[in-house]
Amino acid sequence: MALKKQDGGFYGWWLLPILCLVYSIPIGFALYGPPVINTFMADSLKWPRGEINLGYSIIGLMLGAGALLIPWMMDRFGPRKTLAIGAVIAALSSILVALLGHISVTFNGHIYPIAYWVICFFVGLGVSFGTVVPVQALVMLWFNVRRALAMGLVLGGGAIGGFIYPQIISAAIVNSGGDWHVGWYVIALACFAGAVIAMLAVRNRPEDLGQHPDGLSPDQLQEATKHPRQELIKTYRSPGNWRFRDAIKTRTLWAIVIAIAFIYYLWQTILTQTPAHLHDRGFSPSDPVLVFQPAFVYGLILAFSIIGRLSVSFLGERIETRYIISMAGVSLLIGGALFWLASRENLWAVYLYPLFTGFGFGATYVCQPLIIGNYFGVGSFPIISRISSPLGSIFQYSAPAIAGFIYDINGSYATAVVIGCSGAFIGTFLILFCAPPKPAELEA
Repeated sequence: MALKKQDGGFYGWWLLPILCLVYSIPIGFALYGPPVINTFMADSLKWPRGEINLGYSIIGLMLGAGALLIPWMMDRFGPRKTLAIGAVIAALSSILVALLGHISVTFNGHIYPIAYWVICFFVGLGVSFGTVVPVQALVMLWFNVRRALAMGLVLGGGAIGGFIYPQIISAAIVNSGGDWHVGWYVIALACFAGAVIAMLAVRNRPEDLGQHPDGLSPDQLQEATKHPRQELIKTYRSPGNWRFRDAIKTRTLWAIVIAIAFIYYLWQTILTQTPAHLHDRGFSPSDPVLVFQPAFVYGLILAFSIIGRLSVSFLGERIETRYIISMAGVSLLIGGALFWLASRENLWAVYLYPLFTGFGFGATYVCQPLIIGNYFGVGSFPIISRISSPLGSIFQYSAPAIAGFIYDINGSYATAVVIGCSGAFIGTFLILFCAPPKPAELEA
């Protein structure tokens, strides 16, 4: 049953901070929290870095693979319930990690954390249902003219959560004497809270409240977008929604997926290995000085991504997103070089690489849904995500496990950094050629 129209203005502006919070909880706790916990788990359970990082790669892979089911879930339950279901799955799975995650099998002298890998599958599935695609779809449903601004503000919640929440997890573990189980219980409690907030405050579409996107009537919306070169929007917008079969035939879509996957590969290498890398370079999670704790620098990367996200909010309607993504890729490449130089002796690199890395990721992250939505139509975004998200995730989320195995073999991240930077360079160059495709037969 449709909800009655509410007084007090356009609900979309109230929805933005709510979505920001709902999105930030699973992302900040269940996605960005495990790399912090992994350092404690590896020390306590004597697990190799490759094996424990494989668990995080599984979480990331399911974050993308979940997009295969999300369009069906949103059609059946709506985005609001999809968000809540995802948060509950992430919470229950986190509890299982705390209770059963230590179970492993030793074969030929090698440790295989089987239980941890299996449960990480469901952690990632919960994060997928409870974050990216439903939130991005909600922003696109509620905003058209101010879509880039709204998208940047909402996805900025992940940066805020990524800065604060992992430090909460680290502090909880340290204060409990290094008990890594506590970290997973903290994640579970937070995700349950996120599910409640989603059910109470999120609304699926403006029409449910008798409103329209951007708070504009259809006539006002048409006037605002009629002459995009002279009015608010100066970037390309598809005149309609592409059919899925036509979109996947374009070179543009595949070039976008490949380019962004290459750029994200470097991002995942730097982010996920930061706690362990800084630990190797003389930093300690129990250091009395906060700025010398690996979790602080890790959070700093995500905090600086706010700059990139908000930059797109203000530039995304004026500069084509492919150019912004390319600039972001250059920033990530600089961050990768500084990541390798970071140590107690090179503190300037320690606090500079989060700036370049965070900005590069933040800008790319907001641009990714925008470029697909702008090129192929808002209505086509969820169905295109069924293929773009899983394929992109397979590549980028292989980075943590590969980096971990490389470290186990070489005792260094040097090769992993070179691989990541090489891929990011290719992606940065390739995205420049991703011009808008010629419209095919569009859906009504």
